[in-house]
Amino acid sequence: MSGFADRARILVSGGAGGDGASGFRREAHVPRGGPDGGDGGKGGDVILVVEPGMTTLWDFKRRRHFRAAPGGRGMGRKAHGRSAPDVIIRVPPGTVVRSHPDGEWIGELLEADDRLVVAKGGRGGRGNARFATPTNRAPTHAEKGTPGHERWVELELKLIADIGLVGAPNAGKSTLLAALTEARPEVGAYPFTTVTPNLGVITLDPDAERVAVMADVPGLIEGAHEGRGLGHHFLRHVERTRVMVGVVDGAAGDPLAEWEAVAEELRLHDAALMERPMPLVVTKLDLPEVRERWPELRAQLPGATGVSAHDGTGLDALRARLARALDEATEREATQPAAADEMVVHRFDPLAEGWQVVAEADGLRVQGRRIETAAARTNFENDESRDRFWRMLERMGIDVELRRQGAGPGTTVHIGPAELEWGDE
Repeated sequence: MSGFADRARILVSGGAGGDGASGFRREAHVPRGGPDGGDGGKGGDVILVVEPGMTTLWDFKRRRHFRAAPGGRGMGRKAHGRSAPDVIIRVPPGTVVRSHPDGEWIGELLEADDRLVVAKGGRGGRGNARFATPTNRAPTHAEKGTPGHERWVELELKLIADIGLVGAPNAGKSTLLAALTEARPEVGAYPFTTVTPNLGVITLDPDAERVAVMADVPGLIEGAHEGRGLGHHFLRHVERTRVMVGVVDGAAGDPLAEWEAVAEELRLHDAALMERPMPLVVTKLDLPEVRERWPELRAQLPGATGVSAHDGTGLDALRARLARALDEATEREATQPAAADEMVVHRFDPLAEGWQVVAEADGLRVQGRRIETAAARTNFENDESRDRFWRMLERMGIDVELRRQGAGPGTTVHIGPAELEWGDE
């Protein structure tokens, strides 16, 4: 069973990098035969890719965890480990991606085959062949691969359509969509029949050479911008429509007041929406009472088109009006630079190269991207690797700060994924 979903939360994990190898070849007159350990392979990335035919995030209700494979381990004879394949996740066009729980903007995917890396795989560790020097011709040190990036991300779908139908519940939007397109939405004579957006393709000229995508957005009530009724979850689906069609229920008790309430909700959600082309259409002209009040409504709503989705009244005139509105939208877009939905803010990270020592309940923690990465790449079971890491602590002055904060025999020191016990030395 499948359905419509426009929000999802998934856990994405890049693959860990493969460990570098520590090995030696057999060769006369070369210490230990010479180092020949190969590098580890890169872990796989997790990548979102736009699938043009998708219109829902429903698949992520069933599967929420996506994990890439680790890179292969390095081997002797300088054989490098194989890099792991990337994990590709297909998403609909119009998908916005944010981190969870802070909601920080990551990116959006709009066009077919757009790609966005949401979890990078770890780097492979270097084998001991990389560390040979004139003074150390037989190093045993080899790096471990770094862990892959793991995080929860929020996916939010904003449907992309040329034309969006907006109006009060039961104004006739779904019936109008069905009459103008091949879409078959659920239609009923009660409010909130439509609880999910519907899409259809409308032909705008007799020769069927010009078509557009039309979306029927669930009905808006007063307070929708605050989440009342079906709420702002569906208001966002009008944000990417180029033209909005105001659907006015001709059979409502006060059609003008009902439409003005809908327009106010659009304005409160995003005032820029009101600057887009917005032709008005009065529905249900097949009803005698609506035909009788139509002259009055036409005077109250200048330029409105009267239609009946049941007998076809006014549908050709509406198609022509929509074609002109799309032309207006094209002219408007040509004179206004496109603005990004969000701006990526690059913040200064004081711990990117620096470090700090903080006290924790069970010991001390060293924080800093450079030193944490080095700890993740160090094999502490190897004496040479451990000594190399200690010399790095000394060069950076971290050992002095640890002692200043009370590090002594038996103190637990956390550095990234590593948990070390401070010794006597």
